[in-house]
Amino acid sequence: MLRLAAAFCLALTVCCLGCAGTEPKSDNVAKETLDADYHDCEIRGYVSTALIKSPGEATEQQEQIIDACMKEKGYSVK
Repeated sequence: MLRLAAAFCLALTVCCLGCAGTEPKSDNVAKETLDADYHDCEIRGYVSTALIKSPGEATEQQEQIIDACMKEKGYSVK
């Protein structure tokens, strides 16, 4: 039951933060590819920080994970 509640909270957070975030842009990659890569990195960030209790710390870690993930995929992060 606790896992179900945690999964629900994580899904809700992903939906809320995904809608409020800024949209990534790239000149030489199709929008669908860019969106899929960014979404993959967002999920990695959210899952990796799911147990961090401090919202500020979690957000900071998520941003670092997303940036590192996008760099791994060959994007330059500004």
